[in-house]
Amino acid sequence: MTPMKKLWSAWFDKPKASRYRNLAEPIADYFPEIGLLSDAGVVRSSNQDHIGCIRFANDRNLVAVIADGMGGHQSGEIASRIAVEVFQKNFSGYLRNADCRQALLKCFADANAEVFRSGQALAENHGMGTTLVALAVIDGLAYYGNTGDSRLYLCRSGQVRQLSQDHTVVAELLNAGLISAESAANHPDRNVITCAIGTRQTTKADIADVALPIEIGDCFVLCSDGLYDLVGDGEIAEISAARPAQEACKVLVDLANQRGGYDNISVAVVKITEQKTQAANSPITRV
Repeated sequence: MTPMKKLWSAWFDKPKASRYRNLAEPIADYFPEIGLLSDAGVVRSSNQDHIGCIRFANDRNLVAVIADGMGGHQSGEIASRIAVEVFQKNFSGYLRNADCRQALLKCFADANAEVFRSGQALAENHGMGTTLVALAVIDGLAYYGNTGDSRLYLCRSGQVRQLSQDHTVVAELLNAGLISAESAANHPDRNVITCAIGTRQTTKADIADVALPIEIGDCFVLCSDGLYDLVGDGEIAEISAARPAQEACKVLVDLANQRGGYDNISVAVVKITEQKTQAANSPITRV
């Protein structure tokens, strides 16, 4: 069983009737309210994170992405920006000719190729890379994937689940049963990632095998490690569920900064609501 499937083993153990409404008939009347915020943090002078969103004309479908760049001479900032821009440029075109999972796979591959090419073009950018996590809400179903250690959470019915799979040394040790969850939380190598976008010609992308039917009240949270290293999963869920999406982003970033803010902090909150109530946010690309 793959790590991502293990993560959802309890979900898949449920009877099908309680697991899904009906995969053939996902909910049709919903509106995804989204908040986006990225902050340099308290310690660092530059922000190498990048966030973005594609909102489709029907206002029901969207894609949110977060990238956390790495590399000296501002290379990380370049890598994360390229990865997000590739998604914003290519995703809708792929979706016209492929299913959503394939569109995600193609965009991850494109982002990797473009960041790698740019890293090879200039010596000062050689070896640059970025994490990348993406959530697509399309026609009542959620699709998602990631490379690296930026995360996606689902907050539903008072519970929080991490949907993404961390690609870190510590995650591999934890999955192999070599360390405990308590040890993993404070391990010195917990942020040492094992794969990223753009550091090699090819990379690993964990794309969920099964689309997740959304429900009214669902709250998805995408974030970089600058948030979850300082704010617990339960706190992320509670704050996101209790506030409008953009306000939740600000409260989460402020809390991380109050606790040290030693890294860049990025968060996107997507709340599945019944009514269309959305303030303008940037950066959102409309297609």
